[in-house]
Amino acid sequence: MPNIRQISCNHWAWALKMRREYQSVSELLREANSLVATSTSPHLDCQLILAYCLGKTREWLIRNSDETICTNKTHHFKELISRRQKGEPVAYILGYKEFWDSTLSVTRDTLIPRPETELLVETILDTFDDAPRLVVDLGAGAGAIAISLALARPSWHLLGVDINPQALIVASKNGAGITNLHWLQVNWGSAFIENSIDLLVCNPPYISENDPYLDGLAFEPQSALVSSDNGLADIYAVIFEAQQLLKPGGHLLLEHGHEQQPQVCKRLKACKFDPTPLLDLQGNPRAVLAKKRTKQTIAGSTDE
Repeated sequence: MPNIRQISCNHWAWALKMRREYQSVSELLREANSLVATSTSPHLDCQLILAYCLGKTREWLIRNSDETICTNKTHHFKELISRRQKGEPVAYILGYKEFWDSTLSVTRDTLIPRPETELLVETILDTFDDAPRLVVDLGAGAGAIAISLALARPSWHLLGVDINPQALIVASKNGAGITNLHWLQVNWGSAFIENSIDLLVCNPPYISENDPYLDGLAFEPQSALVSSDNGLADIYAVIFEAQQLLKPGGHLLLEHGHEQQPQVCKRLKACKFDPTPLLDLQGNPRAVLAKKRTKQTIAGSTDE
Protein backbone atom coordinates (compact mmCIF):
# COMPACT_ATOMS: atom_id res chain seq x y z
CA MET A 1 0.00 0.00 0.00
CA PRO A 2 1.52 3.38 -0.97
CA ASN A 3 2.43 5.69 1.86
CA ILE A 4 1.26 9.28 2.31
CA ARG A 5 4.59 10.65 1.05
CA GLN A 6 4.26 8.68 -2.21
CA ILE A 7 0.66 9.83 -2.71
CA SER A 8 1.72 13.43 -2.12
CA CYS A 9 4.58 13.17 -4.64
CA ASN A 10 2.27 11.61 -7.22
CA HIS A 11 -0.25 14.38 -6.70
CA TRP A 12 2.33 17.10 -7.29
CA ALA A 13 3.70 15.29 -10.34
CA TRP A 14 0.18 15.12 -11.75
CA ALA A 15 -0.42 18.78 -10.96
CA LEU A 16 2.81 19.83 -12.65
CA LYS A 17 1.98 17.72 -15.70
CA MET A 18 -1.45 19.36 -15.94
CA ARG A 19 0.13 22.78 -15.57
CA ARG A 20 2.47 22.05 -18.47
CA GLU A 21 -0.30 20.70 -20.72
CA TYR A 22 -3.11 23.12 -19.87
CA GLN A 23 -2.31 26.77 -20.39
CA SER A 24 -4.43 29.87 -20.28
CA VAL A 25 -5.13 32.21 -23.18
CA SER A 26 -2.86 34.87 -21.67
CA GLU A 27 -0.02 32.36 -21.27
CA LEU A 28 -0.30 31.22 -24.87
CA LEU A 29 -0.37 34.80 -26.14
CA ARG A 30 3.08 35.28 -24.64
CA GLU A 31 4.32 33.24 -27.62
CA ALA A 32 4.25 36.59 -29.42
CA ASN A 33 7.69 37.18 -27.90
CA SER A 34 9.03 34.35 -30.05
CA LEU A 35 7.85 36.08 -33.25
CA VAL A 36 9.69 39.37 -32.81
CA ALA A 37 12.53 38.32 -35.12
CA THR A 38 10.26 37.27 -38.00
CA SER A 39 7.24 39.57 -37.78
CA THR A 40 6.54 43.30 -37.67
CA SER A 41 3.27 42.56 -35.85
CA PRO A 42 4.04 39.66 -33.47
CA HIS A 43 1.17 40.30 -31.04
CA LEU A 44 -1.42 40.54 -33.81
CA ASP A 45 -0.04 37.41 -35.49
CA CYS A 46 -0.20 35.48 -32.24
CA GLN A 47 -3.78 36.59 -31.59
CA LEU A 48 -4.91 35.65 -35.09
CA ILE A 49 -3.31 32.20 -34.89
CA LEU A 50 -4.72 31.44 -31.44
CA ALA A 51 -8.19 32.68 -32.41
CA TYR A 52 -8.04 30.43 -35.47
CA CYS A 53 -7.05 27.39 -33.41
CA LEU A 54 -9.86 27.99 -30.93
CA GLY A 55 -12.50 28.98 -33.49
CA LYS A 56 -12.95 32.26 -31.63
CA THR A 57 -12.48 35.96 -32.31
CA ARG A 58 -9.68 38.23 -31.11
CA GLU A 59 -12.27 40.00 -28.96
CA TRP A 60 -13.09 36.69 -27.27
CA LEU A 61 -9.40 36.22 -26.41
CA ILE A 62 -9.31 39.59 -24.69
CA ARG A 63 -12.49 38.90 -22.68
CA ASN A 64 -11.38 35.39 -21.71
CA SER A 65 -7.67 35.76 -21.01
CA ASP A 66 -7.86 33.35 -18.02
CA GLU A 67 -9.62 30.61 -19.98
CA THR A 68 -7.71 27.31 -19.88
CA ILE A 69 -7.02 25.69 -23.25
CA CYS A 70 -7.00 21.93 -23.76
CA THR A 71 -3.88 20.00 -24.74
CA ASN A 72 -4.76 19.30 -28.37
CA LYS A 73 -5.53 22.91 -29.18
CA THR A 74 -2.43 24.06 -27.33
CA HIS A 75 -0.26 21.72 -29.37
CA HIS A 76 -1.91 22.80 -32.61
CA PHE A 77 -1.35 26.45 -31.72
CA LYS A 78 2.33 25.89 -30.98
CA GLU A 79 2.79 23.99 -34.25
CA LEU A 80 1.37 26.97 -36.17
CA ILE A 81 3.48 29.41 -34.16
CA SER A 82 6.53 27.36 -35.12
CA ARG A 83 5.65 27.84 -38.80
CA ARG A 84 5.35 31.60 -38.24
CA GLN A 85 8.74 31.61 -36.49
CA LYS A 86 10.23 30.25 -39.73
CA GLY A 87 8.78 33.18 -41.67
CA GLU A 88 5.68 31.62 -43.19
CA PRO A 89 3.02 34.33 -43.66
CA VAL A 90 -0.01 34.25 -41.38
CA ALA A 91 -2.35 34.14 -44.39
CA TYR A 92 -0.86 30.83 -45.56
CA ILE A 93 -0.95 29.41 -42.03
CA LEU A 94 -4.64 30.29 -41.63
CA GLY A 95 -5.53 29.64 -45.27
CA TYR A 96 -7.35 32.91 -45.82
CA LYS A 97 -6.90 36.66 -46.16
CA GLU A 98 -9.32 39.56 -45.84
CA PHE A 99 -9.52 41.81 -48.91
CA TRP A 100 -12.01 44.63 -49.52
CA ASP A 101 -15.38 43.11 -48.53
CA SER A 102 -14.40 39.44 -48.87
CA THR A 103 -12.57 36.70 -47.03
CA LEU A 104 -10.49 34.88 -49.63
CA SER A 105 -8.87 31.45 -49.52
CA VAL A 106 -5.15 31.62 -50.29
CA THR A 107 -2.56 28.91 -50.89
CA ARG A 108 1.09 28.95 -51.83
CA ASP A 109 -0.07 28.85 -55.46
CA THR A 110 -1.36 32.41 -55.08
CA LEU A 111 0.02 35.72 -53.91
CA ILE A 112 -1.39 37.03 -50.66
CA PRO A 113 -3.65 40.01 -51.49
CA ARG A 114 -2.19 43.23 -50.08
CA PRO A 115 -4.04 46.23 -48.65
CA GLU A 116 -2.20 48.39 -51.21
CA THR A 117 -4.00 46.59 -54.02
CA GLU A 118 -7.34 47.76 -52.63
CA LEU A 119 -6.38 51.10 -54.22
CA LEU A 120 -7.14 49.50 -57.60
CA VAL A 121 -10.62 48.43 -56.54
CA GLU A 122 -11.35 51.78 -54.92
CA THR A 123 -10.14 53.73 -57.97
CA ILE A 124 -12.30 51.71 -60.36
CA LEU A 125 -15.45 51.95 -58.26
CA ASP A 126 -14.96 55.70 -57.79
CA THR A 127 -14.29 56.29 -61.49
CA PHE A 128 -16.77 54.12 -63.38
CA ASP A 129 -20.57 53.93 -63.08
CA ASP A 130 -22.85 50.91 -63.17
CA ALA A 131 -23.24 50.88 -66.96
CA PRO A 132 -22.54 47.39 -68.40
CA ARG A 133 -18.93 46.87 -69.46
CA LEU A 134 -16.41 44.09 -70.00
CA VAL A 135 -13.70 44.19 -67.34
CA VAL A 136 -10.68 41.88 -67.39
CA ASP A 137 -8.38 41.21 -64.43
CA LEU A 138 -5.04 40.05 -65.87
CA GLY A 139 -3.03 37.80 -63.53
CA ALA A 140 -6.00 37.29 -61.23
CA GLY A 141 -4.27 35.02 -58.69
CA ALA A 142 -6.68 34.30 -55.83
CA GLY A 143 -9.24 36.52 -57.57
CA ALA A 144 -9.20 39.44 -55.13
CA ILE A 145 -9.69 42.26 -57.66
CA ALA A 146 -12.12 40.45 -59.98
CA ILE A 147 -14.30 39.21 -57.11
CA SER A 148 -14.43 42.63 -55.42
CA LEU A 149 -15.48 44.33 -58.66
CA ALA A 150 -18.00 41.65 -59.64
CA LEU A 151 -19.74 41.88 -56.27
CA ALA A 152 -19.83 45.68 -56.34
CA ARG A 153 -20.97 45.98 -59.98
CA PRO A 154 -23.47 43.21 -60.86
CA SER A 155 -24.10 44.75 -64.29
CA TRP A 156 -20.45 44.34 -65.32
CA HIS A 157 -19.05 41.20 -66.92
CA LEU A 158 -15.82 40.25 -65.14
CA LEU A 159 -13.19 37.88 -66.49
CA GLY A 160 -10.30 36.78 -64.28
CA VAL A 161 -7.27 35.59 -66.28
CA ASP A 162 -4.26 33.63 -65.05
CA ILE A 163 -1.70 31.29 -66.61
CA ASN A 164 -1.47 29.19 -63.42
CA PRO A 165 -4.20 26.50 -63.28
CA GLN A 166 -3.68 25.98 -59.53
CA ALA A 167 -4.26 29.68 -58.87
CA LEU A 168 -7.48 29.53 -60.89
CA ILE A 169 -8.72 26.62 -58.77
CA VAL A 170 -8.36 28.85 -55.71
CA ALA A 171 -9.94 31.83 -57.51
CA SER A 172 -12.89 29.71 -58.69
CA LYS A 173 -13.51 28.57 -55.12
CA ASN A 174 -13.38 32.16 -53.88
CA GLY A 175 -15.74 33.37 -56.61
CA ALA A 176 -18.22 30.49 -56.45
CA GLY A 177 -21.79 31.65 -57.00
CA ILE A 178 -20.93 35.04 -58.51
CA THR A 179 -22.86 34.91 -61.77
CA ASN A 180 -21.19 37.82 -63.57
CA LEU A 181 -17.68 36.44 -63.01
CA HIS A 182 -15.79 33.85 -65.07
CA TRP A 183 -12.23 32.53 -65.20
CA LEU A 184 -9.88 31.87 -68.08
CA GLN A 185 -6.49 30.13 -68.16
CA VAL A 186 -4.39 32.01 -70.71
CA ASN A 187 -1.19 34.06 -70.79
CA TRP A 188 -2.17 37.68 -70.23
CA GLY A 189 -4.62 38.84 -72.92
CA SER A 190 -3.83 36.33 -75.65
CA ALA A 191 -7.41 35.01 -75.85
CA PHE A 192 -9.07 38.35 -76.60
CA ILE A 193 -9.72 40.11 -79.89
CA GLU A 194 -8.68 43.68 -80.61
CA ASN A 195 -10.77 46.60 -79.38
CA SER A 196 -13.04 44.37 -77.28
CA ILE A 197 -12.42 45.31 -73.63
CA ASP A 198 -13.70 48.34 -71.74
CA LEU A 199 -11.35 48.10 -68.75
CA LEU A 200 -8.19 46.13 -68.05
CA VAL A 201 -6.87 45.94 -64.49
CA CYS A 202 -3.61 44.27 -63.58
CA ASN A 203 -1.31 43.78 -60.61
CA PRO A 204 1.60 42.24 -62.55
CA PRO A 205 4.97 40.98 -61.32
CA TYR A 206 7.08 44.11 -60.85
CA ILE A 207 9.90 43.29 -58.44
CA SER A 208 13.44 43.24 -59.81
CA GLU A 209 15.25 39.90 -59.71
CA ASN A 210 17.92 41.23 -57.33
CA ASP A 211 15.65 43.22 -55.03
CA PRO A 212 16.44 42.44 -51.35
CA TYR A 213 12.70 42.84 -50.64
CA LEU A 214 12.30 39.33 -52.07
CA ASP A 215 14.00 37.88 -49.00
CA GLY A 216 10.78 38.43 -47.06
CA LEU A 217 8.62 36.85 -49.77
CA ALA A 218 10.25 33.44 -50.01
CA PHE A 219 6.99 31.55 -49.35
CA GLU A 220 5.06 33.25 -52.18
CA PRO A 221 5.15 32.20 -55.88
CA GLN A 222 8.14 34.02 -57.35
CA SER A 223 6.69 33.94 -60.88
CA ALA A 224 3.92 36.25 -59.65
CA LEU A 225 6.41 38.64 -58.05
CA VAL A 226 9.55 38.91 -60.17
CA SER A 227 9.99 40.47 -63.58
CA SER A 228 13.06 41.19 -65.68
CA ASP A 229 14.19 44.62 -66.94
CA ASN A 230 14.33 46.00 -63.39
CA GLY A 231 10.82 44.72 -62.74
CA LEU A 232 9.28 46.45 -65.75
CA ALA A 233 9.12 43.68 -68.39
CA ASP A 234 5.64 42.40 -67.50
CA ILE A 235 4.27 45.89 -67.02
CA TYR A 236 5.47 46.82 -70.51
CA ALA A 237 3.97 43.61 -71.94
CA VAL A 238 0.59 44.42 -70.41
CA ILE A 239 0.70 47.97 -71.77
CA PHE A 240 1.46 46.66 -75.26
CA GLU A 241 -1.44 44.20 -75.10
CA ALA A 242 -3.79 46.81 -73.67
CA GLN A 243 -3.00 49.06 -76.62
CA GLN A 244 -4.42 46.35 -78.88
CA LEU A 245 -7.26 44.95 -76.76
CA LEU A 246 -8.93 48.00 -75.26
CA LYS A 247 -11.71 49.80 -77.06
CA PRO A 248 -10.87 53.40 -78.05
CA GLY A 249 -11.45 55.39 -74.88
CA GLY A 250 -11.04 52.24 -72.76
CA HIS A 251 -8.95 52.22 -69.59
CA LEU A 252 -5.98 50.36 -68.16
CA LEU A 253 -5.24 50.34 -64.42
CA LEU A 254 -1.81 49.08 -63.40
CA GLU A 255 -0.20 48.55 -60.01
CA HIS A 256 3.59 49.06 -59.92
CA GLY A 257 6.55 49.50 -57.59
CA HIS A 258 6.88 52.85 -55.84
CA GLU A 259 9.94 53.84 -57.90
CA GLN A 260 8.52 52.79 -61.28
CA GLN A 261 5.82 55.36 -61.89
CA PRO A 262 7.85 57.70 -64.16
CA GLN A 263 8.86 54.82 -66.48
CA VAL A 264 5.32 53.44 -66.53
CA CYS A 265 3.80 56.81 -67.42
CA LYS A 266 6.42 57.37 -70.12
CA ARG A 267 5.69 53.99 -71.73
CA LEU A 268 1.94 54.60 -71.54
CA LYS A 269 2.27 57.93 -73.33
CA ALA A 270 4.43 56.33 -76.02
CA CYS A 271 1.67 53.74 -76.54
CA LYS A 272 -1.03 56.39 -76.99
CA PHE A 273 -2.47 56.43 -73.47
CA ASP A 274 -3.22 59.40 -71.24
CA PRO A 275 -1.97 58.35 -67.76
CA THR A 276 -3.12 59.55 -64.34
CA PRO A 277 -0.61 58.69 -61.57
CA LEU A 278 -2.07 57.44 -58.28
CA LEU A 279 -0.74 57.34 -54.71
CA ASP A 280 -1.52 54.79 -52.01
CA LEU A 281 -2.66 55.67 -48.47
CA GLN A 282 0.96 56.14 -47.38
CA GLY A 283 1.51 58.67 -50.16
CA ASN A 284 3.69 56.33 -52.24
CA PRO A 285 3.36 56.15 -56.05
CA ARG A 286 1.47 52.87 -56.43
CA ALA A 287 -0.62 52.73 -59.62
CA VAL A 288 -1.53 54.45 -62.88
CA LEU A 289 -4.96 54.77 -64.48
CA ALA A 290 -4.57 55.32 -68.22
CA LYS A 291 -7.12 56.06 -70.95
CA LYS A 292 -6.56 54.76 -74.45
CA ARG A 293 -6.75 57.63 -76.88
CA THR A 294 -9.30 57.74 -79.65
CA LYS A 295 -8.31 58.68 -83.21
CA GLN A 296 -9.40 62.24 -82.50
CA THR A 297 -7.27 62.60 -79.37
CA ILE A 298 -4.28 61.02 -81.12
CA ALA A 299 -4.59 63.53 -83.95
CA GLY A 300 -4.70 66.41 -81.51
CA SER A 301 -1.93 65.15 -79.22
CA THR A 302 1.25 67.16 -78.75
CA ASP A 303 3.16 64.42 -76.87
CA GLU A 304 6.61 63.68 -78.11
